[in-house]
Amino acid sequence: MFCSPVKVRDLFALARKNAPCILFIDEIDAVGRKRGRGNFGGQSEQENTLNQLLVEMDGFNTTTNVVILAGTNRPDILDPALMRPGRFDRQIYIGPPDIKGRASIFKVHLRPLKLDTVLNKDNLARKLASLTPGFSGADIANVCNEAALIAARHLSDAINQKHFEQAIERVIGGLEKKTQVLQPEEKKTVAYHEAGHAVAGWFLEHADPLLK
Repeated sequence: MFCSPVKVRDLFALARKNAPCILFIDEIDAVGRKRGRGNFGGQSEQENTLNQLLVEMDGFNTTTNVVILAGTNRPDILDPALMRPGRFDRQIYIGPPDIKGRASIFKVHLRPLKLDTVLNKDNLARKLASLTPGFSGADIANVCNEAALIAARHLSDAINQKHFEQAIERVIGGLEKKTQVLQPEEKKTVAYHEAGHAVAGWFLEHADPLLK
């Protein structure tokens, strides 16, 4: 959504009017980038919007009863003024979900899918969670979508476990490049390299589980 200083002013006026309330700004880096960079000058719409946001947050105190939260994947590019005391001075880092979190997310995304009758959704969610270390919620949604697409390509009536395994490989490795055929010597080199990963992962206590 396009944002402007007027919209920021109206947003904070609405928040004060409805206090107590929580004001959440998602993807704040869209308006909160460091000033004085890029091709825009000091009077750009983005900088004016950021300045208005800073002004509005300066007017808040402990009696305002409005809590302001924001989300971003790029905290490194935010303007330092946003991080000063009284503004976004407390940061909470949210990393990728653990295996229990991934299982819960899979349950949500498996719900609308037409699965093979032999599959139990709870068991399948736990199985897929163990096969997807380091996956984010968006990656998990992508796996479920890819599995449905693979099942459709094979003209299957329902999605089975093999479709999910192929979808995970697709998300991790990308499209299969059938035109790029490895020569025997290249295959041998790649095999040694990947075997090294597997052996190291098997013996290291805190490494991601060996999957395939």
